[in-house]
Amino acid sequence: MPKPNTTAQKTQIIEVLTRDYFPMIPQLQRNWTPEQHYKNRLSRSLAAFAIANLADLTPSQAAHSIINGGDDNGIDAVYFDRVNNRLWLVQAKAGKAPNMGDNKKFCDGIRDLVHKRFQKFNSSFSRLQHDVEDALDRNGVKIVGCNIYLDESLGSHVVNDLNQLENELNKFDSRFQWQDLNIKNIYGWLTAKQENVPIEVKLTLEKWNCLEQPRKAFYGLVNAAELADLYKQHNKLLFERNIRYYLGTEDVNLAIAETVKEQPSELFYLNNGLTITCAKVSLPSGHNQDSTQFTLEGFSIVNGAQTVGSIASVFNDNRAISPNDNRAISPNAKLLVTIIEVGTQSDTIGIEITKARNTQNTVRDIYFAALDPNQERLRQECMVSNIVYQYRPSADNQDAITIEQAAIALACFSGNAEIIVAAKKNLNLLYKDHYSTLFSNELSGITLCRYVRIFQYLDQIFEDSRKAETETRRKNFYQHGRLFILDILSRRYKSLINKPEVNLSQDYLTEFSRIGIEIAELIYTLAESQFASDEKGYLAIFRSLTDVKSLTSAVMQELANKDA
Repeated sequence: MPKPNTTAQKTQIIEVLTRDYFPMIPQLQRNWTPEQHYKNRLSRSLAAFAIANLADLTPSQAAHSIINGGDDNGIDAVYFDRVNNRLWLVQAKAGKAPNMGDNKKFCDGIRDLVHKRFQKFNSSFSRLQHDVEDALDRNGVKIVGCNIYLDESLGSHVVNDLNQLENELNKFDSRFQWQDLNIKNIYGWLTAKQENVPIEVKLTLEKWNCLEQPRKAFYGLVNAAELADLYKQHNKLLFERNIRYYLGTEDVNLAIAETVKEQPSELFYLNNGLTITCAKVSLPSGHNQDSTQFTLEGFSIVNGAQTVGSIASVFNDNRAISPNDNRAISPNAKLLVTIIEVGTQSDTIGIEITKARNTQNTVRDIYFAALDPNQERLRQECMVSNIVYQYRPSADNQDAITIEQAAIALACFSGNAEIIVAAKKNLNLLYKDHYSTLFSNELSGITLCRYVRIFQYLDQIFEDSRKAETETRRKNFYQHGRLFILDILSRRYKSLINKPEVNLSQDYLTEFSRIGIEIAELIYTLAESQFASDEKGYLAIFRSLTDVKSLTSAVMQELANKDA
């Protein structure tokens, strides 16, 4: 499992709270400093966030549960969840875990609430009092006290006090429990919301047959028009276990589309067909093998994304011309399809099938990164900040960070000369030889996003410098030395590069620009002193591990001398 980066996680959690909850959580009328108001709103927003996730509410609905303020009796939010028969009581700390004093107030407040000592609560509680009374008078209601905080764990004394409260309130009837909602739980909620829900598809197979062992598999003919309709309904969700999405109008895809339009009856003979995996295959009773509509749960096309996308492009083109023509694709256009039931317990066999079915033709190494669970984790973590990270190649990657962009940025900031040289020689080496180093379990989505943004900004700075230069050798330096410059910059300014923030402020951009050019000029001076007499070009220099190591040593020594 990935090692959590709690600092990065905290940054993203606060970003979500300020974005989604601050509009519903107004500033209290208190004579506080701006920082005190901010911290208070953050804690109240965290309490509302807890209620929203525990009871499946919207932020605005959850905001109504907040009673935080003077005389809140240690409880920040109250909500009676009638659907699940739960009375949720929340104490929130948008920082360290609650100490014994904080927790004692919370426990005492729960005791007062359970024993209906409502006079001890503030006016905000009074609007929720009827709901609380309703909950306390209802049979079978579970009262749940939740500590939510942006830290890793509760202290042992706090846990002991909560256990004591649980024993006390459950002396005659089991009605109370407590929950520890730490930063891991909070971040888990955020990333879970970004998961793609497995889809269920109905697909008609003609002239089909079945294999029962070692696992169920069905094969037969499918109508191309039906595939086009599925693509229209589900788009990229059809390919969630594939190594790539539809790549658009490449030569092979244009050829498929041309066959569908001009020679539909030849499609079966000219196409490799599709491979589909699913968790469960269901057939209707009384089915026959001439034509049956299958129900496929957990559906994914693991081989054939280009075929389906190309067919759909024909469907869309023809529909645009003849919107009332529901026979835009000829019924003679059919494909061979294989459906393999892989179950829900383990994805190992599904991954093996995807790999095997995609190595029979030339496929780039980068495409197989889509089978790495880390890539989906990174996508979800990026989406917490509303940043699209696309690790499957696709024709539709506008406004998205792609895996290619991520790989080159991660290489630049890896601190590894061998990786820098590999990237300069052949980018495919990053995915073939250095993938596990770049996309490690420890890499967080926020770090990936930040590295890409820094790389893109500085790469443009160096490109502008290249264009501005009039001397050929300096132009070549700024063209071929960018990865090396960024490597040195990351070694020199590690803390600045690794700040747990996705967005780069104007101050940061100005600083990055200044130090980037400063480092570049130092490197150029030292490189010229080492290599100019040999008339060695910069492309050759930065493709040589020996030269790169030598230059790195010289640059770092010079920087150390400047610091002395």
